[in-house]
Order: sequence, then structure tokens, then C-alpha cells
Amino acid sequence: MFNRRQKKRPGHQLTEENRTGLRLSDLRPGETGRIVEVGGSDQFRLRLIEMGLTRNAEIAVDKYAPLLDPMELIVMGYHLSIRAQDAEKIVVKRIDR
Repeated sequence: MFNRRQKKRPGHQLTEENRTGLRLSDLRPGETGRIVEVGGSDQFRLRLIEMGLTRNAEIAVDKYAPLLDPMELIVMGYHLSIRAQDAEKIVVKRIDR
């Protein structure tokens, strides 16, 4: 567990080179991408790792809710819904199929 007194390790914020990259929230239904980097707090990153959203994981956008939040993803063969706000913290590289 993350101890609040510990200093945060560097690298938990998006690096400058990936800050301008394609966000997961920018992918449209039917598009596929590969996770490059996950930003956010330690707890947020740990939660995503537990759900299979790790670096180099292939991820496909299945659909968006009617108001575009949340979005439904396909990761490792299962469906996962996450908020668009959380998807903005994930940098992906689009995979053309």
C-alpha cells in the first residue's frame, strides 16, 4: 500500500514525450491501441494494473455510453468500462488493422 509519508517516485506523471501522444479517450469505437504509458496517482495506476491495463497491453474500444462517459474497452478478452476522465491519463499508440 502507498504510504502518504513516502515521496512519490518519479515517472508517475506522463513524460514530456508522451504528454502530447494519443490518449485512450481519443480512440473511437472499433479502434485498437497498445498502451504506452499510464499516468496518475499510485493508487490509480495500481487499480489499472490489477484490471490488466499494463504497458504494451492491447486494448480495443468497444463502445461509448450515450453521453460518452463511461467507455467500454476490451482488454485480454474481457469487457471493462472506465470513465473518460481516467482514459485521458492513458497514452496509447494506435494499431491499424
